[in-house]
This record gives sequence, structure tokens and C-alpha cells, in this order.
Amino acid sequence: MNLAGLLDTLRGLPEYQAALTAVRDAPPGAPGVALRLLRAARIPVAAALSQDHPAPTLVITARPDRTATVAVELAAWAPAARVLVFHEPNPLFYEYAAWGPRTIHDRLSVLAALSTPPSPGEPPLIIVASARALMSRTLPKRDFLANTRTLQPGQPLRVEKTLEAWLGAGYTNATIVTEPGQFARRGGLLDIFPLADDAPARIELFGDEIDTLRRFD
Repeated sequence: MNLAGLLDTLRGLPEYQAALTAVRDAPPGAPGVALRLLRAARIPVAAALSQDHPAPTLVITARPDRTATVAVELAAWAPAARVLVFHEPNPLFYEYAAWGPRTIHDRLSVLAALSTPPSPGEPPLIIVASARALMSRTLPKRDFLANTRTLQPGQPLRVEKTLEAWLGAGYTNATIVTEPGQFARRGGLLDIFPLADDAPARIELFGDEIDTLRRFD
């Protein structure tokens, strides 16, 4: 279902234009604008603001089940947008237990999207998170960027050093890459499934240089 056509009617309201102006003109660190919207109007307004304002849009919900519902509804109101869910940890706040792999993947995907400068023509970014998800601490931005590396065809690559870096970042060596957080080496081929991506990548080497770099199923 595509409800994006109904947003033009919303944009024609003077109340929406006043809210959009207040958001655009708000200086950094200023208190937020209280719109006092009805529950049924919150998702359409968030969808419209995500398209009319260049900054990423954050939608906060009270419970994780509401987070999933809002993400689905936003996809109908803003089908061109990139809707990501910032999940809360699986264990309760007093439990010392490992987070699930899906939670780690989704949270890292959000951090990767926020740390990458938007390119021209890129779809708007909408992040949906519960209050507890935002309260759960994550790694510092400097540590995230320090363990992020961009690879391009034609770039020299020191294989052994690269594999050591992947192991140090928490990746595991596997025979076949099947899930995020794994890598495999077969001669001049390196397969890696980045933790924040939805598909693995194959690096084909020509000597000590990256010859081709592509996604694969």
C-alpha cells in the first residue's frame, strides 16, 4: 500500500508549514517543538517531515511491539524512505546475557547509516526506536569509526593485516559465509559479511590489489 499521495494534502495545511518552519529554523541544542498531534496524525507527519527536512528523522515509541508497527506504517506513508529499526537488547536491563545477532545487526546498521554522509539523491532516513532502545548504551562513535574501513577496486590490500583487523573487530573465520560477522578466504578471494549489511561482499584480488568488489547471494 502506498499512501504517499495523501501527504500533499497534509503539506497544504498552515499548521504543518508552521511546524516545518519551526523545525528548520531551530538552532542546534534548542528544545524540541511540541506539536501535540493526535495519535493517528503522528506517522503521516513524521513521513512528511522526513521528506521535507534533510536531517534524519527519529520516531520514538513506548514499546518494542509498537516499534514494529510504526516501521511498517511508515513504509506505506514514505515508500521512498529508508526505514531502519534501532532495536532494544533482548535481555532485560538487569540480566547479564548476550544480545541476539539480529539486534546487533540492526543497531550497527543504524549507526552505519548515521555515520555515513548522505549523498545527493539518497532516500530520506527514518529511524524507529523504543525508549528503552535509546536508553541502552552503545559503543562510542570514535570506536565505531576506528573499526570502519572503506574498500574500493584498484586499492592495495594487505591480506594478512586485513584478516587480523577483522578478527580483532569480532569477525569469525568460516568455510562459507552465511551470516553477518563472518569472513572466508580462498586463495585470491575474500568473502566477508559486514555486521551492518544485509548481504555479503566478495573481494577478488589481483596480486596485492583489489580487482573486483561485489555483493553476492
